[in-house]
Amino acid sequence: MSKQDQDKLLRDLADSFINVANEHAEIQEKNIVNTSFLYAASRFSAYVAASSARNLEDFQGKREQGIEFFTSEFKRMLESNMNNYEKAFQPSEQLRYEEFMKKE
Repeated sequence: MSKQDQDKLLRDLADSFINVANEHAEIQEKNIVNTSFLYAASRFSAYVAASSARNLEDFQGKREQGIEFFTSEFKRMLESNMNNYEKAFQPSEQLRYEEFMKKE
């Protein structure tokens, strides 16, 4: 699979998860949806780490490395997305994220 195909697959999968979160946010407080989304991501990340370990000792030996990897990836992705949303506040940009704009 090419890098371009992988990037598209990643974004399509992310969009499918975000669509589910948006559906939940229609009936639940978005902060609760966000917290459950973070919990689900951390739980699945722990599963990925555990399922790739050969045994308990291997899992324990790579625990800190896994935590560092997942947290640094989250931080990198969050910074990128925050930069994208920041553009919504710039007057020269067409407003795409109106729900984040302060209403007076």
